[in-house]
Amino acid sequence: MHDVAARITLFPRVIVELGMGDGRLLESLAKRDDNTLHIGIELDAEQCDRARSRIVQDNVLILNGSFVDMLPAFPNSSVDQFLAVLPDPAYIDEKKAREWDPFYRTVYSKMKKGGTLQIVTEITDELLQPVGDGEYLRWAEWLKATFTAAGFALVHQREGAPVEYPTRCLDQFRGDPERIRMTTIDLAKK
Repeated sequence: MHDVAARITLFPRVIVELGMGDGRLLESLAKRDDNTLHIGIELDAEQCDRARSRIVQDNVLILNGSFVDMLPAFPNSSVDQFLAVLPDPAYIDEKKAREWDPFYRTVYSKMKKGGTLQIVTEITDELLQPVGDGEYLRWAEWLKATFTAAGFALVHQREGAPVEYPTRCLDQFRGDPERIRMTTIDLAKK
């Protein structure tokens, strides 16, 4: 992890994608902004190998491992933006909030003042029925309240996922907007 701290100092901005999958989003962002270090963390070694074989930008660092284990080694106040696109339910599920809350507090400590955390997540009905507006709004409000209680400032929250984000799962989920309702929440460090 010493290499990460050294690489971070070489760039004016740092973006970290938590659970980058095959790295398509990371690659897309890195191609648009070569003055930023784009770090992808992914537990699945096969996905990391796939990303490394395809991504050629010098401003990309791919780390294979658990972001829960790796993130504490990042320097405090060193990251401009964290991205969590469709995080594993273990890191966003309402019933497990007490378990994942300490992780997002670590994320907060690693963010620069004014840095952001963007989470793109989804709600589904247990029986895969359409998700009603009331259920969606209650859930979106719960997300906002949970993260602001952890110290984050709400910047923006909107239904859906950013259209410019190219991921396999987002593309699939966009095809069923009644049963898989997504929200994007942008949070900042005060």
